[in-house]
Amino acid sequence: MVSLIVASVDRVAELEGLLTSLDAQTYKDFEVLVVDQNPDDRLIPILRRHAGLRMRHLRCARGVSRARNMGLRAAEGSIIAIPDDDCWYSEHLLASVAEWFKSHPEFGALFTIMHDADGKPIGPHWPKAPCRCTKQNALACITAVNGFLRRTVTNAIGFFDENIGPGGASKYAAGEDADYFLRPFRLGFQMWFEPSLWVGHADLHSPERLQRTSYTYALAAGYVMRIHGYSCFFLTRQLTRSLGGAAFSFCKGDLLWMRTYLMRAAGQLRGYCFGPRDLARVTESRTN
Repeated sequence: MVSLIVASVDRVAELEGLLTSLDAQTYKDFEVLVVDQNPDDRLIPILRRHAGLRMRHLRCARGVSRARNMGLRAAEGSIIAIPDDDCWYSEHLLASVAEWFKSHPEFGALFTIMHDADGKPIGPHWPKAPCRCTKQNALACITAVNGFLRRTVTNAIGFFDENIGPGGASKYAAGEDADYFLRPFRLGFQMWFEPSLWVGHADLHSPERLQRTSYTYALAAGYVMRIHGYSCFFLTRQLTRSLGGAAFSFCKGDLLWMRTYLMRAAGQLRGYCFGPRDLARVTESRTN
């Protein structure tokens, strides 16, 4: 069985879109754990409209890592997925995923690509072809939305860090998924990227979203690179790309994108250099 852990807050129509896509799955051996972080019952009518799904409605305080951890504790499947509440699945996705794991017992995780509503790839600069995930290419392959892990892997790597991610205890309001999906490398698990499979997701590249999230996401990315042992050379490559994007945007007269790239570079550098210290302070304050 596949367990789908969906942390949901502030989204209603989007969650219904996901549940509608799950109703249409050709593979039926799955459960949906909706971890509701809303202060009211706004999701109840939607959940009732999809009563044909094997679904559990859980509740917790805000914090995406906290919600996913609640889902991990309750999940019963041998394969774990963590879709966002504003994504959707193609009708044969779960059937393809289940067959892939059956055919590849040596792998502990599978990552797909992400598409927007027009079928265009969105997200990281994905590898061009199917490949084994390594520490060097992982940040171009892994997000929470497109990952499927065997339960043996999630049991081994534990829970999400509740200090980071949206709604967490720190200003590092992202990066919880990268941190989580980089941990299997330390334990020797093998992971695969397969771009022929896809998960749909709302647009990630709107100017408004990028202006709002670029610094915060980059701050967390820098921190995750540091705690997972990425070298200063690797950081320099990321900074070069961000600064190169800023220079190119300036030459085009696109000051909005120039500012976005500069915010990204600043966040990456700040998170890499000072993230461990910042998070140590957060942990200390929570334990005192």
